[in-house]
Amino acid sequence: MSYSVVPLTAKDQWEWMMKQCHVIACSDSQGLMAYKGTSIVGGVVADNFTEDSCQVHIAMSDPMVLRHGFLSEVGTHLFRTCNRARIFGIIPSNNPRALKFDAHIGFTEVARVPNGHSTGIDSVVMVMERETSRWIKPLQEKAA
Repeated sequence: MSYSVVPLTAKDQWEWMMKQCHVIACSDSQGLMAYKGTSIVGGVVADNFTEDSCQVHIAMSDPMVLRHGFLSEVGTHLFRTCNRARIFGIIPSNNPRALKFDAHIGFTEVARVPNGHSTGIDSVVMVMERETSRWIKPLQEKAA
């Protein structure tokens, strides 16, 4: 069964993302959804866009989506199509799995807000820079 990536546009896609990572749609929210056949297996929502950055929320139910180019689609969309220089993730400090995953894919911790998530749980701010991201597809050369 093949994997595909499409823009996040449908109500069921938003419901899936809200269930997975409790993201709330904002006026500037946009995203990409990964499918295996007809089943949603991953998604990314980007929001809080500034002049050259945005915040991202990542969710997956099938880690194999990573082996099928999902992060390259996301990186290319955010860094090239949306022209962001950096993307941020804010992770609760009591979610070691998400912290480890984000570090593994190239995010680095830049700040920690004490009690930022809730009392006793910090918010860990992580960033990925376009200049060092490995998740951008190479530009296609034009045919002669």
